[in-house]
Amino acid sequence: MPALTEAVKRTTILVRDMQKSLAFYRDILGWDVFYEGDVDSEGVAQLMGMPCTGVKMMVLNAHGSQFGNVGLMEVKDAAPPMENIPAPKRIRYGEVALVISTQNILDLHNKIAKAGYTVINAPAKIGVPGRPMAVLEMFVRDPDGVLVNLTQRIAV
Repeated sequence: MPALTEAVKRTTILVRDMQKSLAFYRDILGWDVFYEGDVDSEGVAQLMGMPCTGVKMMVLNAHGSQFGNVGLMEVKDAAPPMENIPAPKRIRYGEVALVISTQNILDLHNKIAKAGYTVINAPAKIGVPGRPMAVLEMFVRDPDGVLVNLTQRIAV
């Protein structure tokens, strides 16, 4: 049966504070702002399923990539105000993680910890069965509690 959809192009995160999210994704991870705009049409409230005056939208990408983009969406004047998701210091069932490759996981770990973001674990070395390599991986949380898995391939 032919697929009715295409590959995932972007993951969009509903954020409380655009500037705090930019500080993480742009300033810490080094992503570029690809698109920025305010969408204030009536359809936005219908899409959000609640009264609001629109959304502020930013799309970020790494090194001009067309895939794997991260959108940041801040809902304006939601009524009633949107709830925050708790950001525990451990991972949970059903939780989604953004998996992002890096060549500098140790530097990123230091920057993220120094900036005060929640670090679930320091980089851990994990062997890859059947491959002559390993990875260093760590979990952190962005300002809204979204789980981010940073990973770096290393030779064994």
